[in-house]
Amino acid sequence: MPIRIALNSEIGPLDTVVVHTPGQEMENMTPETAAEVLYDDILSLPLALREHQQLTGVLSKVAQVVEFRTLLAEVLEQDHVRRSLVVELVSLYDCHELRDDLLDLPSEVLARQLIEGTPKLSISLEKFLSPTPYAIPPLPNTFFTRDATMCLNDRVIIGSMAYKARVAEALLLKAMFKHHPDIGSRGFYFDGTENRDSEVTIEGGDLLVIREDLVVIGYSERTSLAGIDQLMRSIASQGPVRNFIVVEIPKTRATIHLDMIFTMVDRDKCVVFPPLITGPHRCRAFHCRFDRGDQASIREYACVLEALSALGVDLEPVPCGGSEQFNQEREQWASGANFFAFGPGQIVGYAHNQHTVEALSKAGFNVAESREVISGQRVIDAGERVVVTIDGAELSRGGGGCRCMTMPLARRELD
Repeated sequence: MPIRIALNSEIGPLDTVVVHTPGQEMENMTPETAAEVLYDDILSLPLALREHQQLTGVLSKVAQVVEFRTLLAEVLEQDHVRRSLVVELVSLYDCHELRDDLLDLPSEVLARQLIEGTPKLSISLEKFLSPTPYAIPPLPNTFFTRDATMCLNDRVIIGSMAYKARVAEALLLKAMFKHHPDIGSRGFYFDGTENRDSEVTIEGGDLLVIREDLVVIGYSERTSLAGIDQLMRSIASQGPVRNFIVVEIPKTRATIHLDMIFTMVDRDKCVVFPPLITGPHRCRAFHCRFDRGDQASIREYACVLEALSALGVDLEPVPCGGSEQFNQEREQWASGANFFAFGPGQIVGYAHNQHTVEALSKAGFNVAESREVISGQRVIDAGERVVVTIDGAELSRGGGGCRCMTMPLARRELD
């Protein structure tokens, strides 16, 4: 089925979304190697799978859900794509001795192995004594499909990843978007895999699409000012986006991306982490407008909500964690501000963030459990404002929420 790239909001009715069901790559971590792939701990695959199946089960009720590994295997059927991608990866990890063996694998096996990890060949003393059993390491972050790529209007942005542990994800996703015969776009706004400047980093959790001409970008631990400047100029030169709001957020583990403290949930509502969005330590924001060429006019605002209001987007903040700062801090750490909208006012998030769910209920959202929605016992009405809750105690230990685990390709226009 043809897939078109068409995305000009965070909340338009969802048409198509890419996910990656966690696999053996998650089991191929050890406590010693977890930090190398940006984890604080190792996760249980059976628990993570049960939780992830709730997410995909809910989304399958309202949209076309496609698996990344399936798309990757399909694109690897093309010999020139297979060869190019394998050469890039063995060069990245200096394991050229594996090239021919990888090229000989069936496409489905190759796709799985590139994600789950490729065992090393001990052809030198250095490789023999290396503590890792993998030449191409497992990619346990792959289920966070949002981070390495972004869709905006009818084009794609390939991330320039802040850490080498995630560069391979961007290469795999680039191959999918560039060569899959069923994916139609007008090309790339920006390709971060071609970037050789370590100062230029861009990741998808820091880009929120507000409307066709307006995006919000987080200046974070994972997205640099140099990356933001390059990205804004590239997007503005191709249009139709002319307005960018850049939010400067703390460079900490809890706030690696903007969507960990701010997500859109309806036309007039957002979920926020109050200390950094509405409180006394709120993050300043900068409106960058491009009217001519690559020169921006810039205006500073006290916070992102003030900047958005100046551009005609007035949002009521719903507090992650409710009214108490103690609960806000606990639930933000557990991805309590990270919601994914499958329609205006229709969102999915973690059930364990109880105070956040209660705050959404007070703001007019009905609460539904994923099991009821998947079984058909609970039907979501058109226009209903609802938060669907999934179990996520295990998934959230990976450091992300439902927005992180979803890469929307197409949404329908808002009325």
